[in-house]
Amino acid sequence: MRTGPQQRRRGATRALGALATAAALTVLAACGGQGGGSGGDSGGAADPAAVQEAMDSTTALSAPPRFGLTDADKVDPAAASGKKLWIIDISSSIPLVQVSDAATTQALGLVGATVKTYDGKGSVTEYTRGIQAAIADKADVIALYAIDPNLVAGPIQAAAVAGIKVIVVQYGDPGAQLPKNVAAQVTYPYTDAGAAMANFIVSDSKGAAVGVEFISASDVSNSKAIVDGFQDTLKAACPNCSLTVDDVPVADWQTKITTQVNSALNSHPDIKYVVPVYDGMATFAVPAIKTSGKKDVKLVSFNATKSIMQNLKDNDTVAADVGSPQAWEGWALADQFIRIVTGSKVLDDTKVGLRMFTAQNIGQIDLSAPESTWYGVDYESGYKKLWGVGQ
Repeated sequence: MRTGPQQRRRGATRALGALATAAALTVLAACGGQGGGSGGDSGGAADPAAVQEAMDSTTALSAPPRFGLTDADKVDPAAASGKKLWIIDISSSIPLVQVSDAATTQALGLVGATVKTYDGKGSVTEYTRGIQAAIADKADVIALYAIDPNLVAGPIQAAAVAGIKVIVVQYGDPGAQLPKNVAAQVTYPYTDAGAAMANFIVSDSKGAAVGVEFISASDVSNSKAIVDGFQDTLKAACPNCSLTVDDVPVADWQTKITTQVNSALNSHPDIKYVVPVYDGMATFAVPAIKTSGKKDVKLVSFNATKSIMQNLKDNDTVAADVGSPQAWEGWALADQFIRIVTGSKVLDDTKVGLRMFTAQNIGQIDLSAPESTWYGVDYESGYKKLWGVGQ
């Protein structure tokens, strides 16, 4: 199957397994291209077998994922009662961050643990202040939500000296080597997410040699895995597709993405798909596509936030969105927290599942219902069984 390396390892039987947003580096880097166009000529088409594989992969990922921890070690959460988790968010204004934080708070409330959140505001200075506040408050565990731990190695060391464990959320693919003083992670298979977006394009275009603009965010630690998964898969499945990769750092999304997309569409008239690496970027890319007047240009993205999902449901520019279930991620963070404070072994892979949303299944999704219902899997009951509560 022509997919990224992580996807090949997991295989189609897991429907690409288990997405997401962000961490800001040194915040005000300039936006610019990462190598312009790449890929083959503008003619020709993909191998029919490759197109069929891309279609099969997209179909598999469009089905509900499954709760993958049925064989995981159970844990007695009694010792978690009274313990405290601090979550330092990349930015508390991001809707998916709010969903994840609320889910963690709900889950840990079942075992008597408490959660405090801190708004990092996309600033390394604020991340540091948040960690320092958590240390002063004698947190039992600190979670860094979409923040690259390498940016705050000093404060993390201070937390370690204070006896506080650190969890990173959305750092890299499952099984990635973690930085010093980081005890565990909660994440998605980002390489698979990138491969899924490429497979959709090959499937949707039926292997035509189309132009694609991919917009990365190099200051987000998991962005590279998504880019690699996308590029590897598109190159293998559609060698004659042309690919332009541009980069817009987190701090510049609001001010530069619309201009970047307009420029790309004007400079590369063969572009038929615009692929922002995250939905937070898609918010600014959609208006650019609309104002271009090019009705044959489609957007594909990652995160399945409500506004982008609504665009998809309205058949309004968005053609596909790879869903990263944020509430499920919040419960997975709660599970890792419980394992740490009870002295249990943490999980190398929290197996939070992805799902592809397209015109074929979006009609079945009630966007007015909680995000947790969009994925068709009862992960809450799964965690409660692991913890022996609420059954």
